[in-house]
Amino acid sequence: MVESLNIRTATYAIDTYADFKKRITGTNEIGDECRIRSSYAVGFGNERGDNSKTVIRKENIRNAFNSPMRPFVLATTSIGQEGLDFHNYCRIIMHWNLPSNPIDLEQREGRINRFKCLAIRQNVADKYSMNTQFVKDIWKELFEAAVKERQEGQSELIPFWCFGKNQSIKIERLVPMYPLSKDELNYERLIKILSLYRLTLGQSRQEELLEYLFKEFRDTSELKKLFIDLSPFSKKKNLPD
Repeated sequence: MVESLNIRTATYAIDTYADFKKRITGTNEIGDECRIRSSYAVGFGNERGDNSKTVIRKENIRNAFNSPMRPFVLATTSIGQEGLDFHNYCRIIMHWNLPSNPIDLEQREGRINRFKCLAIRQNVADKYSMNTQFVKDIWKELFEAAVKERQEGQSELIPFWCFGKNQSIKIERLVPMYPLSKDELNYERLIKILSLYRLTLGQSRQEELLEYLFKEFRDTSELKKLFIDLSPFSKKKNLPD
């Protein structure tokens, strides 16, 4: 709580219409710069240098975001694709821009879709809180109640990583796009081939292989037979008798 409240405000220069007009017309007039301060919308990857202050500030920003206080939306670019955990109190992700590779899209969303993430905890609390008699550790007892209802043959990932077909609260994806922009077609393409990317495990040029499969196979559901299934969901059926 203390670390989250101690985060310092960040100052940003705002690109106004007047500044935009000067760049377009080539005017060299110097106008008044518009700057605002913000405590909630703070950039995580715009720090320069490798000194201790930079490291400390990034850690403070991470701790503040992972607190049960605002903000609750992760706006991300390629800097948020790997190695960052922002799932504690966030289940909404906004893609500031779209990557060219569908694997990168899933990597970004993996920052908030993790073990006992907010969406999972909300589903567990919504379903089991009314029928559970709490003794000591509320979350431990809620997940124990959820595990008891796990059906035979279901993966041990349930309910810690996913909540099954009856998941009412889900990860939300926001993709701001201008009407008639190229991002509309790009987004449609990313979503269509996202489910096929597991066919490219171990391939050095994943995107090209996905594009080829998408063009050559009209019924992409048939490609699921070629999947390399490393999921524990099907571990039981693959075991010898």
